[in-house]
Amino acid sequence: MSATRPLHLAAEIGGPPRYDAADYVALARLAERGALDFVTLQDSFTRPGLDALAVLSRVAPATERIGLVATVTTTHTEPFHVSSAVATLDWVSGGRAGWVVDVSTTPAQARLFGRRHAAPAEAVWREAGEVAEVAARLWDSWEDDAGIRDTSTGRFVDRAKLHPVDFEGTTFRVRGPATVPRPPQGHPVTVVDAAGEHSEDIAARHADVVLLRATRPEEAAGIRERLRARAAAHGRRPDALRVLAALTVDLGA
Repeated sequence: MSATRPLHLAAEIGGPPRYDAADYVALARLAERGALDFVTLQDSFTRPGLDALAVLSRVAPATERIGLVATVTTTHTEPFHVSSAVATLDWVSGGRAGWVVDVSTTPAQARLFGRRHAAPAEAVWREAGEVAEVAARLWDSWEDDAGIRDTSTGRFVDRAKLHPVDFEGTTFRVRGPATVPRPPQGHPVTVVDAAGEHSEDIAARHADVVLLRATRPEEAAGIRERLRARAAAHGRRPDALRVLAALTVDLGA
């Protein structure tokens, strides 16, 4: 008789753009009452609407248990700011933050920033992996007991317990250390939607949770085994990779 495994459930609370935080709070609370593990809030440079990380920072104090996972596009975005924003969500939620790593490939989105031209998927996903790596290093740049907060001496932090990361990627450099203290989780949960070859490799290297899309159970099982094998090839424990299937649910009218 095989051992039972827990069923992990999550839901996306996005949809059409809304500008009232109460809508997102209500959906997150509903998911929390339904015993879901986490909710995601999609974001991109192509959709109008509020910033996902900021919205979930508003949702955080109105919820108690559920995980809050925002999409973060790493292309055209400063990695240091990405790390700080995700760490901030982890602090305001009491250790319930996560982020979905995403990329931007279109010239139209590149023009919004005017900093550089669009790059092919392989390049921006490679950069996304580097952002995930430097974010983890920045979260580790504060030792757990670096914060002092001693009002009698006016010392907030023990600088000897802050460490530069000195990371150089293909398109950016980060010296560090972080300006936000080490998050309550240590490393907020990293999620990757493994919809293609390049994102699969980043998922195998860096993800805690992988979202996959499949039309048949055997297809999902095959992708899962491929991801686990790639994780092992990168020196990771395959069991450290939680793989969830994405489903479209039609509730009717």
